[in-house]
Amino acid sequence: MEPLQRTGADIRRQSLSPVVGRRSPAGDEDGSEALEREPPRRSALVVLLFDLSGGSFAFVMATGIVSIAASRLGHGEVGAILFAVNLISFPLLCVLMLVRLFQRPAAILAELRNHRTGAGFLAAVAATSIVGDQFVLLASNSNIAAALWLVSLVLWVGLIYVFFVAMTIKWVKPPLATGLDGSWLLAVVATEAITILATHVTGVFSRPDIVVFVSLCLFLLGGVLYLILISLIVQRWLFEAMRPEQLTPPYWINMGAAAITTLAGARLLSVARTNPLTAGIIQPIEAATVLFWAIATWWVPLLVTLLIWRHGIHRVRPVFDLQYWSMVFPLGMYTAATWALSRKNGLEFLAVIPRVSVWIALTSWLFGLVGMIRHLSRPRRRGQRGSGHVDAKASL
Repeated sequence: MEPLQRTGADIRRQSLSPVVGRRSPAGDEDGSEALEREPPRRSALVVLLFDLSGGSFAFVMATGIVSIAASRLGHGEVGAILFAVNLISFPLLCVLMLVRLFQRPAAILAELRNHRTGAGFLAAVAATSIVGDQFVLLASNSNIAAALWLVSLVLWVGLIYVFFVAMTIKWVKPPLATGLDGSWLLAVVATEAITILATHVTGVFSRPDIVVFVSLCLFLLGGVLYLILISLIVQRWLFEAMRPEQLTPPYWINMGAAAITTLAGARLLSVARTNPLTAGIIQPIEAATVLFWAIATWWVPLLVTLLIWRHGIHRVRPVFDLQYWSMVFPLGMYTAATWALSRKNGLEFLAVIPRVSVWIALTSWLFGLVGMIRHLSRPRRRGQRGSGHVDAKASL
């Protein structure tokens, strides 16, 4: 009986131990048992570096537009600091993404074909264009900005068609409630970001009229894409159940996409008179610009109310991961767009709005940075997804 008691005690102790015995696979000559330990914990930063998603470029987008907005409103030192942050983060993310592309091309392709993660890669297009804007406005370097415009144009052509083709030919597709969120509007953001940068670099090219024509086409295309996608998103909001945890930060792009279209229209108006084509349609461009600003402004109270509903009433804990920057970017973009619109004749009274909203955007950026550092420093088990990824229940 004594050996049996010892054996039972050993089994009980083994079941409580974090170290679990496992018989070695066939082929072990000595037949000994290998020990399989718990998966080691890694920091979220390490997980992020090895599992980087396309949506990671939202950090560059948010940092860049807040930098531009702060600089435009007289806070040049703040804008320069944030520009320096992007000078480090943007090339670093590019290198990490290229490394992941060569090491795990199948994973990249799978994310591009996923309804909830595919659109996130378009953040790379917008980030490239916004960094180009920073080079023009904060470093007075139009040549680098022009090169970045060409890069963003190539990226846009490749990514937007790959994404829409992949979404179209999939045999099994999710319903709107699980397959669509605000990250799809990055198609609009990427398109309008190229428009904005084009208006800054027209003088670099020998045929500026072609650049203005391209920017006009992209401005109009982005507007149409917004109307199509926002209709689907509103349908999902109004006719599908919405749990508090599903109302994720990317839905703030509902407002941010309209705001960047406003800024694109304002920038296009600044060069419209230099081109016979755009000079003849200034009034429709002005009307479209004001329309999209009104749409962006309409979203603000609704999004704030739903933010209170999510975090204040239902106590959903905010997570400062990469999705958070999808909320910071629209705040900075709304500030920059409203400032640009207030520079037009008869709209000077709008200038009070960006003077206040710029501080909201800066505060949100600081909260996001501190929160993201804390989030990335937490240990995670090996195999647990990093903050750059989104599962079927959370959105990019």
